[in-house]
Amino acid sequence: MEKSGWKTAELINAMMVTTFFFLWLAIFFGESVEETLAFTLIFSFGILHGANDLEILRRKGLPDRPLKSGRKMLLAYVGFVTVTGLLFYLIPILALLMFIAFSAYHFGEQHWIKRQGRYLPLPPLLFLPARLVVLFLLFYSHAAEVSEVILGITGVSVPTLWFGRLLLVSLGLFVVILGTNFYRSQLVRYALREFLLLGLFFLVFNTASLLWAFAIYFVVWHSIPSLADQLRLLYGTVSLQSGLQYVKSSAVYWVGALVTLAVAFLVLKDSDFGYLPLFFSFLAAITFPHVLVITRLYGQGEDE
Repeated sequence: MEKSGWKTAELINAMMVTTFFFLWLAIFFGESVEETLAFTLIFSFGILHGANDLEILRRKGLPDRPLKSGRKMLLAYVGFVTVTGLLFYLIPILALLMFIAFSAYHFGEQHWIKRQGRYLPLPPLLFLPARLVVLFLLFYSHAAEVSEVILGITGVSVPTLWFGRLLLVSLGLFVVILGTNFYRSQLVRYALREFLLLGLFFLVFNTASLLWAFAIYFVVWHSIPSLADQLRLLYGTVSLQSGLQYVKSSAVYWVGALVTLAVAFLVLKDSDFGYLPLFFSFLAAITFPHVLVITRLYGQGEDE
């Protein structure tokens, strides 16, 4: 049950209102304004929601392999990010595929792990296709631009028609897994909700620019709910006070991530790499360790 602060239903209502407001912005403003707003949201809420992983590890710990030293945790975390960055440099196609898979699993896990205040015995197999559908819907809606980003990261040119095929495959897989893991009464409710959301995302993705569409989904539908989960875990409530505590405890790592990205932009600004491939590569590097931390957190069965 909710202890205090915002309730889940109130948060979902706020997310819906925010989505339609951002959709309205996409109709009335140009792409340059959308990109500015997108980076503002991603660099604030988006990066922030993964900046407190070390505090989560410190509080929850890993009982089977305790990390007693804060310095060891920091070195391990930074090392993981560094290795991921090297992987993008050495084997970019493998790193990109892993990033898409990890991100889809992470988005699906956060979306499905809690329903009506209790944990459902859902198989992890559901998490991956549940949000691969959303990612491939985004890629399909901006196929030409996504293909250019992939070319910039990997040097591989992906035919745009692949995104439609991958969308259909992921959608079919999701429907099959969804249909085999819910009773009929549950299936109607959850399936209806999911397809209504997909309809909303289709509208957003086909109205907004690639970066703005990604920011709306990543921030509004993932980062903010994830922040709410973390606030309940760390402080027992979702409130202004707990939010300020969260920012204070994560400020060093948050600013460090932004400074690192800024340095990378300055170093590579005259190269042919492009700012979108660099941005998504950076996002991938900090995503991998965050996914592992949050998966561990949810695996401990923390209730609200």
